[in-house]
Amino acid sequence: MKRFSFSQFIFNQKKKKTDEKKLVVPSDLSASIAAAKAAVSAPPVYLKISFATDRGNIRETNEDNFYIDGKYRHKFKKSESDCYIELTETPHLFGLFDGMGGEAFGETASALSALELDKHSDDIKNANISDLPFEMNRFVRGANAAICDMIADRESLRGGSTFTALCVKNLVAYPFYLGDSRIYLLDENGFFQITEDQTFAVRNIKAGVYTKEEAEDSPDNHMLTAYLGMDTADLGLDAQPCMPIPLKEGTKLMMCSDGLSDMCKKEELEKIISRSCENPAQELLNAALSNGGVDNITCIVVEAVNLI
Repeated sequence: MKRFSFSQFIFNQKKKKTDEKKLVVPSDLSASIAAAKAAVSAPPVYLKISFATDRGNIRETNEDNFYIDGKYRHKFKKSESDCYIELTETPHLFGLFDGMGGEAFGETASALSALELDKHSDDIKNANISDLPFEMNRFVRGANAAICDMIADRESLRGGSTFTALCVKNLVAYPFYLGDSRIYLLDENGFFQITEDQTFAVRNIKAGVYTKEEAEDSPDNHMLTAYLGMDTADLGLDAQPCMPIPLKEGTKLMMCSDGLSDMCKKEELEKIISRSCENPAQELLNAALSNGGVDNITCIVVEAVNLI
């Protein structure tokens, strides 16, 4: 904490009271004092992290995976959930992965992606802001290569993983993604999806082939145009960045696989995440299960809170 010292005081002597002195503080110094008091009195902001994953009501196994700042690791075939408070003085990194290619390949692809993010976590968290996309792309290309090698070793023609990631530095969140796993933002302006699904359906909406409603029911809705493992020729695969998000008290960011977003409409997601509850990720997962739970479901919620 900075200590403010004053090297000079201006004293005016009143007429007839030579022993009384009045302190006059320059206006710019007054502003500095006010800012210092505000900084000292402002309550600290923490991160509340909640996460939950489940295989759903129909799938036999869970092909999703996650990376929770190196503190939690997903166990195959397990349903997991937790919530904790994190300090904000140091950078943090969160990742979510939805595997594709069937039980044997999907869960391996997502696990390889989570492992690769762990390998790159220090470089990503310690990078200058201008270098952050470069470091994230190094992770993407490493994960892509690991998945491609796995697919080749198993003599398969399919396999891959979507991903979303949040790097939090100095109370600003930097989101990245590939595929159709999503990141939503809740702040004073409302509830928004800040990622754009990288699917043929979205591409056809932009081309005027589908309306948004038609795209939801089309076979192209889950045909991905980008994912980890697609770059078999090693041409260079880059993460898709979103605009940085300043984290103020009450700001919430939700990362999820399509097992959640397919089961719950945006209005229901907003209603749940707007509530105050102990583990919002678990509440969101419960809603997806109640609505059918036809796919694996994974959710991570990062919320800026103060505890005073």
